[in-house]
Amino acid sequence: MSSLSRLFQIGFAVSSYLLWGLMIRLHLWHSPVTPAQRLRHTFEQLGTTFVKLGQGLSLHRDLLPDEYIRALQGLQDQVAPFPGEVARREVQDGLGKSINEVFAEFDAQPMAAASIAQVHQAVLRDGRRVIVKIRRPGNKEQTNRDMHLLRIVLRTMLFLFPRLRRYEPIALVDEIWANLRREMDFRREARTTLRFAEAFRNSATVYIPSAIAGLYSESVLVQELSGGRRVDDPAVRANGPQLAQALVEAYLHQIFVMGMFHGDPHPGNLFIMDSGHICFHDFGIVGALDPSMRQNLAAFLLSFVYQDSEWMLDAALDLGL
Repeated sequence: MSSLSRLFQIGFAVSSYLLWGLMIRLHLWHSPVTPAQRLRHTFEQLGTTFVKLGQGLSLHRDLLPDEYIRALQGLQDQVAPFPGEVARREVQDGLGKSINEVFAEFDAQPMAAASIAQVHQAVLRDGRRVIVKIRRPGNKEQTNRDMHLLRIVLRTMLFLFPRLRRYEPIALVDEIWANLRREMDFRREARTTLRFAEAFRNSATVYIPSAIAGLYSESVLVQELSGGRRVDDPAVRANGPQLAQALVEAYLHQIFVMGMFHGDPHPGNLFIMDSGHICFHDFGIVGALDPSMRQNLAAFLLSFVYQDSEWMLDAALDLGL
């Protein structure tokens, strides 16, 4: 029954948006809200799964006009928060300790809210300033239910409209679902964050705020406080070439030395600190490459640099492209 209720909720929201859009097009209704803004609001109202879907669509300029891209980009780090008292309860349940036992201060007002979780500032009992990442209550169950329903709906649409197959919507949903399952386990993210923080500890260009050992669970993650300007902030444009070079070098190190890389580098996860360091946030999505794949990828990149088409073709085949 809960799945049927959710399916009705999704169907009602989508139908309402389409009907509203049709009335706007036919000039039967006037609104200060644009169709792109209304779409973003619809995704936000439907919860984590659709916020994540909107984030994925915001990266596809091949599918949507710029107006929609700009509106959906707001879903990267501008999602409505849940109440502070709920956050405090989730922290206590997740860590198995009272707020006062862990923190000297805990700000009930979130500093940021996204699709998976929201972030609060706090001060540990030893004086260290930290952020507390808290998973949205009920997220895991709702996401699994939504993804099952989305696959059913998409299969029906592909049967009715075969031309949609070229966009591979099922593959997109499956990829989002797999990433969501990984992102929702903060224990995995904490271990990955600790590994990246150690790898870039002495870097002159990259900073990774480390997770606090012993203060993380599946739904709560305590991490060092850091910040700066978003990577797409016009104020950092003057240093663009140096920052771009540093970002490329950071990814080359992650891919070819570490064998794993930050897999979600949207502007809400990359900050430029006052020191000039690029600060990486949110290691919920991390890609991994085995030694053979790294070797083949290196050959592919080198063949491009040397403009050797035969070598590039061989390397592409070796990569399985």
